[in-house]
Amino acid sequence: MKTPLLIVSLLLAACAVWAQDLSGEWEGWLVQEGKADTFRYALQLAQAGQGVSGTARAETMDGRHAARFQVTGLWDGAKLVLQEVAQLSPQSPAWCMKYATLESSADGQRLSGPWRADGCTPGQMSLHRPGAPHVRQEAVEGIEGQWSGALSQSDRGYGFYIALNLKADGQGVSYIVSEGSGGSAKMALSYTFDAVSGVLQFEESKVVEREDPDWPWCIKSGSLRFRKEENRLVLDGGWKGFIEGYNLETGPCASGSLYLERALLNPEAVQVQQAVSRPYESDNQRAIKVQRVVEVAAPNLKIKIWDNGTVDGDVATLFLNGERILHQYRVSKRRIAIPVTLSQPSNFLVLHADDLGDIRPNTVAVAIDDGVREQTIIVSSNLEESGALMIRQFKVE
Repeated sequence: MKTPLLIVSLLLAACAVWAQDLSGEWEGWLVQEGKADTFRYALQLAQAGQGVSGTARAETMDGRHAARFQVTGLWDGAKLVLQEVAQLSPQSPAWCMKYATLESSADGQRLSGPWRADGCTPGQMSLHRPGAPHVRQEAVEGIEGQWSGALSQSDRGYGFYIALNLKADGQGVSYIVSEGSGGSAKMALSYTFDAVSGVLQFEESKVVEREDPDWPWCIKSGSLRFRKEENRLVLDGGWKGFIEGYNLETGPCASGSLYLERALLNPEAVQVQQAVSRPYESDNQRAIKVQRVVEVAAPNLKIKIWDNGTVDGDVATLFLNGERILHQYRVSKRRIAIPVTLSQPSNFLVLHADDLGDIRPNTVAVAIDDGVREQTIIVSSNLEESGALMIRQFKVE
């Protein structure tokens, strides 16, 4: 009598393997390696045993381009192997026919994993049930908090200083400084971060603070890829937007790219920063904010400074490791070069704003030339906080 019971138990166990029903709607996105674009992706599935079938829809984030596919797949209770077998629309152009291997989350509300297609750059896909709560990535350090960097726009010959302050609840604020008209502004935003692909998606909703009451700003959204390097955390990717009061159809902005980073300071760098910051902050009543990290191949450098946008009368002083190397310089289009020699692995260059000029805050371009390459960074300071660069020496093995 034990054998029939064993057979029944095995049959029940086999049925339980695919007991979770994938039928219904799934939504999410996909990305390609090394590319900034993110695509929305949605599935409508029907499941029969281990087999699944249905349709998929992929579209660009602005909704201007989309395609529908017939899909089929195999579900083993933990992993879905999905194949697009036919493009239903449009007739042309042909889209990537994707093959994805998606792992299920513990709660069965998410599917994520890599995809590939013949003739296409592979990438990652992440799907969830509509209404499923967002899951944050606990293993990735430092997503929340302050990020600083630069924003470019395809129709401008200069860059913008930009900072994002991301809160733990998925909300945040962006701060942008224009070296042309408009001055500076703060925008409210929301964001999500996906653990599997390391993609952060953000969307601004409105301007909450502005310097020029009459200047219309771009309301931006985009997808940024996260990576961890030796001396920094990085978020970078593309963005698009529309002029406030309009939408993507009626008032699109020229798109561009966005680069953000946060310095990672080792114990030695922390000690140097504290040695530099304490006397400076005591003497000037201003905090130092490390905005970027620059790695150089040699100790002998030329530090160059100039106004990369509208010349508005900014006056600045530069300190390197607490020593003043430039005093109350009125920044212009002309680049001035200051030769310096680094005496330690971690070094801090502080931009002290003496006069904010006509366009607040004080924003300048700083180039670090080590004889091998020249790296240009936009640095921003005001009367409460001084922007700084950490300059790290590295040895080429």
